[in-house]
This record gives sequence, structure tokens and C-alpha cells, in this order.
Amino acid sequence: MSATGCWGSGFLGFSATKQPRNPATVTTLLALLLAFPAIADDEFTLYDLLPPETHQFAIIYDVTQAREGATTYDNPIRAGAVATKERVIARATGEELKFEVVEGKFIRVHLPGPVPKGGETRIRIFKTYTDAASYGVKDGQLFFERPLGIKRNVILLPKGWQLTGCASPGMVSTDADGRVRVSFVNDRDDQLPVKCVATALVGAAPATTLDHRAEQDREISYWLLDPSTHQFRISHDFTVTRAGQKSVHSFVRKGSVVAPDAKMIDLDSGKVLETHTVTGKDVNALGYYPTPSDPDGIVVQGDLGRAIAAGQSARIRVEETYTDPVGYTAQGGELTWKRTLGRPVNFVTLPAGWTLTSVNTPAVIAVDEKGRVTLRFTNIRNDELSVVIRARRKPATNV
Repeated sequence: MSATGCWGSGFLGFSATKQPRNPATVTTLLALLLAFPAIADDEFTLYDLLPPETHQFAIIYDVTQAREGATTYDNPIRAGAVATKERVIARATGEELKFEVVEGKFIRVHLPGPVPKGGETRIRIFKTYTDAASYGVKDGQLFFERPLGIKRNVILLPKGWQLTGCASPGMVSTDADGRVRVSFVNDRDDQLPVKCVATALVGAAPATTLDHRAEQDREISYWLLDPSTHQFRISHDFTVTRAGQKSVHSFVRKGSVVAPDAKMIDLDSGKVLETHTVTGKDVNALGYYPTPSDPDGIVVQGDLGRAIAAGQSARIRVEETYTDPVGYTAQGGELTWKRTLGRPVNFVTLPAGWTLTSVNTPAVIAVDEKGRVTLRFTNIRNDELSVVIRARRKPATNV
């Protein structure tokens, strides 16, 4: 399935070894921690470095409040930094949101309304940090050194500087104005130790075109059902930003069959969209996507009920059941699931009662609240992962 439409505690700025001094501080910290969802894979931060002698960088931070009924979101100000020029908008509508800075410790954003059931509220926070310890010039070299807890990050160097050092793996391109863009996808469960070093550039660098993985906000999860059915559930989130677009689409991968229970949800409102099956030819006629799809391909379409206006966007979740007798099989008591994964972050959950025996691609492995094995695949490159997972039933236990 391809839908088109388009946690790191360190970000809070708190030290685990430094104890609060009084009960009021404890209350404040607990409130801050409770304000953050456990996982927010669509979080993204852009660091726009200003002239290094100012020690300033402008931040654009995209984040989602997913706690049902919440009316505010608290964004801490990192210790050691001075925040100015704060501004917040709702990403769905582009409207300005009210906020206040509380005790110089965090920005409290007032959401446009309570987070709807089954939905979420997406916001964008603008602010400028002054932080001489993180950013400046030393011995003639520009440095930006900062542990990043957010999963997706982009650093934009000031004009006239060339990248000469990068301590963590990053993708690099040069914008049309000559500024160097460095992006990072954090595939760890802790902070990514980012340090960029640059020197003054003599002359102009040619622009290069590159799709940065860190700028992609699509998320996908797979739940494998009993292998005898060859079926698995899919949940896929993506954002639509194209002005004038009235519908969204999920393109069924060739060789798979999608069940009629397909559902699309507008996460900004929590409302279920009216869906129906169309062909690739029907979608191509809409002119929404730069790359035409197979005219005979099967596509699930969800109707937004409105056209996306300039400056607005919609966050969509697709839920489907796939049958794939080629990619998902069982033989000799062992299940095998083969699939290419094209998203930055991909989750796969084994059926209940099955234990992992092998996986050919590095994954973070955990057990969910129902006792099922879950694998997280993070692809920091602009290609696909060819994943093969094998598992066996857990042996019966005698009571």
C-alpha cells in the first residue's frame, strides 16, 4: 500500500541527575512530562542558523498533541538557551494560536479546541534561541553542537559557510541560495549527538537537488494476522498540503488484495471519510500527483468534503486489511513475511503467540502491551528496505 498526499526526553532539557529543589518544581516538571505524548513520530525540527557571531538560530518545530480532550500543549525551553520571537500556528488551518511563556521555562500553547476523539491537533512553533554554548565560531570554524531527541531534524547553515565535519550520519544538499542543508533521522531511543563544523566558503557552491528523508512525515504500521489467512492490517498516516486537493488516495500494491473494510480518518477532526474504490486512471485525471499511477491499478479514495486551501493541510490515517499470498506465507510451522518498506519509520507486529526466529534487516525489537513482538525499522536513506521476517509459534506451556 502506498498512500500519497503528500521521544526523546533530552528535548525537554531536564537532567536526570539534577533533583528539583522544591515541591512546586516537582509539580511543574510532572505537568510538563504529562503534556507530551509517549511517541510523536511526526515531530520535526528545522534549525535555521543565523550569523554565528550572534549565537542565534531560528527554530521551526512541528509537533502533535494526541491526548484526547487536551486544550493546551507545553513546549519546554531548553536549559541554557534564551528564547525570543515566539509564534505558534495550527498546521491544519494556518491560524495563529495564543500562547504564553510560563516562568521562562516553557511555552504553553492554547489549542484551537479540545483534541477530538480518534484525532489529534498539529501545531507549528516558531522561536529563536540564543545559545553560545551550542552555536558560534571557535578558531575560525563555525560549530553547532546539540544533542537531538526529536526523530527528524534539519540544520540549515548560514550563507557563506561550507560543511567540513559532521559527527553523526546526515544527508547533505545545497539550496538554491547556496546554503548547505544537513538532515538527520534519529534511529535510536536516546539523543543523537549532533555536531556540525563549517568553514568560510570562498565563491558560490552549486545548488543540488535532494529529497531529505528527515523532511518526510509518513508513518506506517503493520499487524500480521494468522499466517494461514495471508492477511495483515495496515495503518498509514500522511499529510496533504496541495491547495485545491479534495480527495486522498491509497494505492494498492500489485499482488495484494485490499479488503472492503478500508477506512480513512481525518486526524485533525477525528472524522471518518467517505471512501470508495477507483482506478489509477481516475486518479490520474485529477492531476494531484506528479507521477502517474498504473491506469488499471486499484486505488482506495477518501473524500475530504472540502478543498485544501492555500496555507492549510490535512493529516490522514488509512486503515486497511491486505491479503498477500506471495509475501506472507507459512510452511513447516514457520511464518515468513517479505515486503519492501519505503517509509522513514516502519513498525511490524507479529501475531499473538508467535516468537521471532530471524530478520534480515536491523530492527529495534520490543514486546507490546499484548505480549506481541514488535519490530521497528528506521531507514535513514532514500531507498527501500527489503525485509524478510520469520517466526514460529511459541511452545505451549503446561499450567
